[in-house]
Amino acid sequence: MPYFIDTSALFKRYQTEEGTDIVCQILEDPSQSVFISSIAIIEVISNLKRLFEVDKITTKEQFLRQRSFFYKDISELDITILDVTVEDIIRAEGLIMERYMKPIDSIQLAIALNLRHSNLIFVSSDERLCKIAVEEGLEILTP
Repeated sequence: MPYFIDTSALFKRYQTEEGTDIVCQILEDPSQSVFISSIAIIEVISNLKRLFEVDKITTKEQFLRQRSFFYKDISELDITILDVTVEDIIRAEGLIMERYMKPIDSIQLAIALNLRHSNLIFVSSDERLCKIAVEEGLEILTP
């Protein structure tokens, strides 16, 4: 079964919180097809850096370990990274025109919608984004 994991869910792999176990199971199962957007990479790094520099929840050493673990996953796990295309931007704009969405959320959702997998599961921890994904016809998983 193919999964598209947005940043809110992917982040749980690197900062333990509710839902971490579900995300880890998906990512570590070699029989699953997993997709993320290229923008999720910079979002994950930014969020990890925020925990260290702004929120003071983690140390610099923890941040560096989390960052290394993330890049190790990208190189070793079967994760397909999807670049943002013009088609994605056009679809994201359409999503925003139908209802207000944060720009990054609209792009993440547009990429998932443009995958055209009939049984794709959209994995996100963002309740509002999940609601919109369901309205757009996607099956969701909220870890």
